[in-house]
Amino acid sequence: MTTESKQDTRPGVTVLLVAAGAALLVGLAMTAFGAVVSGASAALSVAAGAGLVVSVLSFGAFSLNMVASIMPSATVLVALVTYALQLVVMAAVVLALVRSGLLEETLDRRWLGGGVAMATAAWMIAQIVSATKARIPLYDLPEAGAR
Repeated sequence: MTTESKQDTRPGVTVLLVAAGAALLVGLAMTAFGAVVSGASAALSVAAGAGLVVSVLSFGAFSLNMVASIMPSATVLVALVTYALQLVVMAAVVLALVRSGLLEETLDRRWLGGGVAMATAAWMIAQIVSATKARIPLYDLPEAGAR
């Protein structure tokens, strides 16, 4: 007796949504904490940092998921390039904030860095846990009669 598989056809999207949700949740909690402890500047800084992490990492994960579904043989190369690009984009945004003077006038460096660090940690932990639970196969076995 066989049963039809109920495996999700797009497990990468689920992993992406779980990771983004976790990073946003931690970002919101830390924003509230920053508002209570240090005021509006801290809350805005944390929200900006968490928003930056979610947007950059979401784009990277979504791009990698698309490449993996279209051309699996290029996944490792695209993953390495995507990671490097994510680092460059994050550094460029922080550099732009420093040069614009926003880090001295409106935003607080420590809270911005804390927001980036906490949202990134939440993203990574949620992504690892979700990907492990998704049980995404490494390869597809050939059909029973096709040899």
